[in-house]
Amino acid sequence: MSVDMNSQGSDSNEEDYDPNCEEEEEDEDPGDIEDYYVGVASDVEQQGADAFDPEEYQFTCLTYKESEGALNEHMTSLASVLKACLRDIASLVPDHCNKVNTTKKQII
Repeated sequence: MSVDMNSQGSDSNEEDYDPNCEEEEEDEDPGDIEDYYVGVASDVEQQGADAFDPEEYQFTCLTYKESEGALNEHMTSLASVLKACLRDIASLVPDHCNKVNTTKKQII
């Protein structure tokens, strides 16, 4: 089944083109792009090497042993939290199951 896209309101550049139109072309007016980096070199030179840079972050890489120890520590902590949560859930599930079974017996 073929569909006429012009009848569907598609954007067709052929119909919208007007050779007598005096609209400005995008290439003719670059706007502020040319001026974007004007004066940047002098700004960088004024800062110096010891200037504060908010995007700079000091870090040191961990050795294999240090990373393994940190990972094991976090996993142990997570496991203890999950065990506590699972104990709480396990204590609630039998209560819920008993209530459901009691309700079923009353219905039957």
